[in-house]
Amino acid sequence: MMREQFINFLEATVVFLLLTNALGVFAAAYAISLAHGLVRPDPQGAAPYGWLAVWARRLRIGKEAGANGSRS
Repeated sequence: MMREQFINFLEATVVFLLLTNALGVFAAAYAISLAHGLVRPDPQGAAPYGWLAVWARRLRIGKEAGANGSRS
C-alpha cells in the first residue's frame, strides 16, 4: 500500500514538473518574440505608478531641461 502511494506521488511530481517546464518554455518563447518585435505589446498598457512613476517623471523632466538648455 505504501509503495503504491509513493509511486503515485512520484508520478504526480513528474507531471507537475513537466507542466511547469512547458509553461517556462512558452514564457521564454513569448519573451523572445517580444524582443524580436514579432508580437506588439498593447499600447494601452498599464500606466506606471508608485516609485516607477516618480522616476519616469524625473527622467522626462531631465530630458526636457537638457533639450531646452535650462534647469528648473
